[in-house]
Amino acid sequence: WILKPSEGAKGEGICILDEIAAIEEHLDKQEARAAEGETVSSWVVQRYIHNPLLLRAGHRKFDMRCWVLLAPDYSIHLYRHGVLRVASAPYQADNIGDRFAHLTNHCIAAEHAEYGKYEATNEIFYPAFDKELSERYPELALAAKGTALFGATPNEDDEAGSVLETVVLPQIRRIVVQSILAVRDRLETDGEYFQPFQLFGYDFLLDKELRVWLCEINASPAVAEELLPACVDAIIR
Repeated sequence: WILKPSEGAKGEGICILDEIAAIEEHLDKQEARAAEGETVSSWVVQRYIHNPLLLRAGHRKFDMRCWVLLAPDYSIHLYRHGVLRVASAPYQADNIGDRFAHLTNHCIAAEHAEYGKYEATNEIFYPAFDKELSERYPELALAAKGTALFGATPNEDDEAGSVLETVVLPQIRRIVVQSILAVRDRLETDGEYFQPFQLFGYDFLLDKELRVWLCEINASPAVAEELLPACVDAIIR
């Protein structure tokens, strides 16, 4: 199980535990601190995904950061670009204490001695990831023939299409819509005095079966430096 403080940031306070007694002890300590008047975070406890899809380079775990704009009319916009945030150490299922292997937060990866070994900033963008998916899942790429990443022109002469666009992103879009609709009563305003909008950062994990899992939703998301200028321009437009 993975435990995360819901008011946390940059991977601080996250821990992975595999015994119910240890989880209860951890949460009891938080409750005791709160009883003494200390301000403590609420906690999220999630099942840890044991079979994450790993990148070929370095056998490393990653998550996908996607940006979602919720507009004043409650329309939902998924930014066409996204980024894979990659761990700095090889994945080790039997060593839950190695945060560099299990946690993909950029701030944590940057502390490792091999940060930047495979990618300059331990980041991979959609085109490179889609290429790897097509190579590793050729049957899905063949079934996707005639498709391309959003914004690109499909090449009918190519034998393979976009696995990211046909398999992964549809799951992401569905989860985004379902999650935002689930809290509509709490988020929607009448807009009488102002027109509110919000940029959310969605973090997803993929498993070996290419199933998408929602990790968390961030209200003040960082944006990859390479994508930031165009993202801000798109939000304004």
